[in-house]
Amino acid sequence: MDVTENKTAKGIQTQLHIMNIALDLFKKYGYDKISVDRIVKESNTSKGSFYQHFPSKSSIFMMRFMEMDEHYIHIYEDIEQKYSSAIERLEAFFLAVLRCIEKELGKDLMRVIYSAAVISNEHTFFTNEDRKLYTILRQIITDGKQDESIQNISSTHDFFQSIVQSFMGAIYFWGLQLDNTELEELGRPLIGQIIAGLR
Repeated sequence: MDVTENKTAKGIQTQLHIMNIALDLFKKYGYDKISVDRIVKESNTSKGSFYQHFPSKSSIFMMRFMEMDEHYIHIYEDIEQKYSSAIERLEAFFLAVLRCIEKELGKDLMRVIYSAAVISNEHTFFTNEDRKLYTILRQIITDGKQDESIQNISSTHDFFQSIVQSFMGAIYFWGLQLDNTELEELGRPLIGQIIAGLR
C-alpha cells in the first residue's frame, strides 16, 4: 500500500469513526442536544478533522443513508433472482427495506433522524428522487407496467410518490409505537393492501 492509499484508508476510517460516535450520541441524547464540539470530544478527533469529513452535523445522517442505499442495491439484486414479476418484487423489496432499516438503524435512531429532518432544512437527501432506493422503486414500477403485473395506476410518478409516502408513513408510525412491534410486521398489511389494489 502506498502513502496515498494509506492516507485514503485512514481518512475513511476516521470518517466512519466520527459517524458511529455521532450516531450513538444522537441516539442516547437526541440530535438537538449534541453539538459538533461534543462529537469531536467523544470521538477524540479535531474540529478540522470533523469538517474535513462532514460539512455539517446533519450531513452525518446523509452519509449513513447513502450507505444504506448502496445496501438496497444488493438486496434488490437478490430479490430479482427470486421473483419473476415486478409486483412480487415490489412487495418483497418493500418488506426487505423495512427489515434492513430496523436491523441497521433501529427505532430509537430513526426517531432521532425523523425529528432532525423536520428541524433541519439540510435533509434534502431523504426526499431526493435520485436516491438509489427511489431509482429501484421507479424501475420496479416501470417493469410492472411492461410485464402488466402492476395495473390500475393512472400515473407512474403518482404511484411512485404513494409508495415513498407509504415507506415514510410506516416508519413514522412504527417510531410512535411504544411496544416491540417489528417494522416489517407493521408494514406488511400496508403493502398487502397496496398490492391487492394493483391486481
